[in-house]
Amino acid sequence: MTDGLPVIPPTDERVEEMLRGTDNPRDHILGRLGNDDNPITVEQLASNAVMAGCLPTYMPVLEAGVRALADPDSNSIQFSVSTGGWAYQWLVNGSVRDALDIGSESGAFGPTARANRLIARALGIAYRNTAKIYPGEKDMGVMGNPFKFNLLVGENEGDSPWKPYHVTNGFDEAESTISLSGPNSFIRWEPAENDPEEVLRGMIENTPPSMVGGEQQGGDFDQTISYVLSTESLETLAAAGLSKREVKEYIAENSYIPVEEFQKGVLWDDALDDYHDTVTSRQVPQISGPEYIEVIAGVDHPGRFNAVIGPSIGGPVTKKLEFPDDWKTLLAEYASEE
Repeated sequence: MTDGLPVIPPTDERVEEMLRGTDNPRDHILGRLGNDDNPITVEQLASNAVMAGCLPTYMPVLEAGVRALADPDSNSIQFSVSTGGWAYQWLVNGSVRDALDIGSESGAFGPTARANRLIARALGIAYRNTAKIYPGEKDMGVMGNPFKFNLLVGENEGDSPWKPYHVTNGFDEAESTISLSGPNSFIRWEPAENDPEEVLRGMIENTPPSMVGGEQQGGDFDQTISYVLSTESLETLAAAGLSKREVKEYIAENSYIPVEEFQKGVLWDDALDDYHDTVTSRQVPQISGPEYIEVIAGVDHPGRFNAVIGPSIGGPVTKKLEFPDDWKTLLAEYASEE
């Protein structure tokens, strides 16, 4: 019932305290998870949250996260059971980042960002226990994935020259959201020079051929790729007059690679029949359009390290957070615990 790490026993008293973080009744069904459509109630989520070490103030994020997992567009069942060993990638936007001290700056992907690790852990355990997905049974990941239950970060909105992720996806800036994708790889690199061409070229060259964005890989789902860019790289691109959309378009239009390097063709039958046996030097797009690219404002830290995360076989889906009436009172009470 756990991720193999120590847990806090979900006693009645502790679950009751966790439920202070929501106005929904304990028997309210937040969604149905897994291929058996097993329901998860608010009380069940609270119990898993206690085990993971969460605070009651985390409940609005957790409830929205469950709604994202239950959304068919998230494809969560696919990346939960696949042999590829996919992870749950979470992105938090809005004022809730500061309210809960969700890491979005230095070390945000590291082990010291408490809320990041605990929220992601709780959502992973809750999904596992609700859908009854266990290694070697339903979870058939051949090698597993160290990011399975801990890949959550807040977007560094304050240092970004562009609109936040949730705003570019149709939400109001004042709203808080959580977004879900299902990637299996995380790669970092540092541009040799701080100039636009170097950043853009690095985004392309550090995306391996096996990391495909679009529908051309021959599977029954689209795949997206997320680029997490440092503040320096973001400012460099913005200073050159480039918008977020233009960066996405540039990456997609220049992502062509030789067909023999298109590794996904090995995995999917007939995926590249249109390209093989035509022109020897034929190139194919690694990313078939800007809609399969996400650009996220990363950490504000000395240095220019950037990351590419993907490919995601689920989502991305974004859900708005709903807060209880006594949210501010609860925040104040637990402020010393953050």
